[in-house]
Amino acid sequence: MSSKWKRKGKSKFVMIDGYIMRSIAWSHLTPNDKAAYLAIKWAFDGLNNGRIGMGCRDLAAALGTSKDTANRSLDSLEKKGFIAIMRASGFNMKNRAATEWRLTEYPCNVTGELPTKDFVRWSPEAKNTVASQGHTVSPQGQLEEKRRANRG
Repeated sequence: MSSKWKRKGKSKFVMIDGYIMRSIAWSHLTPNDKAAYLAIKWAFDGLNNGRIGMGCRDLAAALGTSKDTANRSLDSLEKKGFIAIMRASGFNMKNRAATEWRLTEYPCNVTGELPTKDFVRWSPEAKNTVASQGHTVSPQGQLEEKRRANRG
């Protein structure tokens, strides 16, 4: 049974929707984070969302970076809402399997959960800065300190 919707070359590609690239979270990603997102999306085959196995060592090999850089990229993507952990893993765990991820833009194939698209609701943290008010000591306070120094 052939379908007119099947592609002739059957070559794989990664598609990024416009609303993802226009999001504030996407603009705050580093180039390494964007490359990590593409690597995770490349592992997504349409039926394995929630079972995308990608550890920081696998990602580091795919990107040609160190495992620490890959780990920072995974953390950044998770904090900004592009991916979510479905099954955690660790080097000291018994099964030694890579962490399994879910792309939040698609429905989960494991739990049936609808797409959450958490990256759309992400906003950068407001910087907690105090406005400069000029002198930290009032001019009257400086005069009193000079008077005390002259007396003693």
